[in-house]
Amino acid sequence: MNYKQCVIFREIAKTNNFTKAATNLFLTQSAVSHAIKDLEEEAGTQLFERLHRSVKLTPAGELLLREIQPIIEEFESVEARLPDLEKQPPLKIASCITYAQTELPQLLQRFSVNHPEAHFNVQVFPASESIARLETGEVDLAFIEGKVQQASFQAKKIADYRLCVVAAPDFAEEQLSLPELLQRPLLLRERGSAVREAFESFVVLQGFKPFPIWESVDSQALVSAVKAGFGLSVLPYRLVKEEILLGKLTEVKITDWQLTNDITALVRKSRYQSRILAEFWKMLHQVN
Repeated sequence: MNYKQCVIFREIAKTNNFTKAATNLFLTQSAVSHAIKDLEEEAGTQLFERLHRSVKLTPAGELLLREIQPIIEEFESVEARLPDLEKQPPLKIASCITYAQTELPQLLQRFSVNHPEAHFNVQVFPASESIARLETGEVDLAFIEGKVQQASFQAKKIADYRLCVVAAPDFAEEQLSLPELLQRPLLLRERGSAVREAFESFVVLQGFKPFPIWESVDSQALVSAVKAGFGLSVLPYRLVKEEILLGKLTEVKITDWQLTNDITALVRKSRYQSRILAEFWKMLHQVN
């Protein structure tokens, strides 16, 4: 017994007529007759009494109708809710702090214009945790700083940014060499962050090693400390651009400094993509 047979059976019981049931269900009379024949063979008994111009349920048919009616109604309820099931779960996003504080809000707003039914759940994590949560399916998509070489992910570079050195507005020197920078009090992001790794890799390649006096997972905490005159920090330019333009921070040029980082979007290759996630991923291919 399958769902289609149950629907046909119920419609015949409702109309007392094979032809009317076939018309109502947009089926041929032959298809309806075959479905009932198969159902009666499976039940091992006659379900309809054939009259001259109509049919009526046998006692076995009446019993079957009572049993299958709740099942059909449950199927119909699920079918009616299917369009909404796609809309209900929010798109779960893990993001690095740099992208979350700069371009991600505008990106989500842009997507919402064409997809007003979309909802988002955004959490900010370091790259390692974002990747771990994506791997386990806790999030649908991740934005990280840097590159990822992992076969289980689809990756898309959507932006890049340069790293800059910032100081308090009254900092006297406009330019420093790298050794001079490393002699100053440094306020850096925590070990393992993309900004810290990019800076340390650059410094080590030049034959040096940084020794920060302040480390933080919060870029804004570093900005506040820099403003207060505790030292210099290395941060994404896009994160401090407005405060530089407003004179609340000053950018210090570093000799032979060319340091950039990528923003990469990731999804799992093997994971089912909802319609919203598929549309969002498609939009990301138009970014940058």
